[in-house]
Amino acid sequence: MTGKGGLTREIQLPRELSERLEGYRLPQSEKVTDRGVHYERSYVIGGGNAWSASFTRASQRGIGRSSGAHGLRHSYAQERMHELRYEYVREERLQIVSQEMGHFRASITEVYLR
Repeated sequence: MTGKGGLTREIQLPRELSERLEGYRLPQSEKVTDRGVHYERSYVIGGGNAWSASFTRASQRGIGRSSGAHGLRHSYAQERMHELRYEYVREERLQIVSQEMGHFRASITEVYLR
């Protein structure tokens, strides 16, 4: 996977999800610009601002409220830190969650814990 800013990393997906995603693969990748970020898209799956707006609408329909996609990242960081509390000291947890979120800097993850 290659994220915004060009960070490339391997991720694991369940086989069933991977097979479903391949059904959305474009015959040829296309160039896309979203909020000033240029990237290549290989799948017909909304990303960036379109995905964020879609997430907000679905959340509002499903549970009657939304903190937005970025709020989801805050919730993930906080919950993941809580899950790891018995296995690792705080600095190790920060490093793990930071990498999972694609930051690779614990100082950025700290912002999500407020």
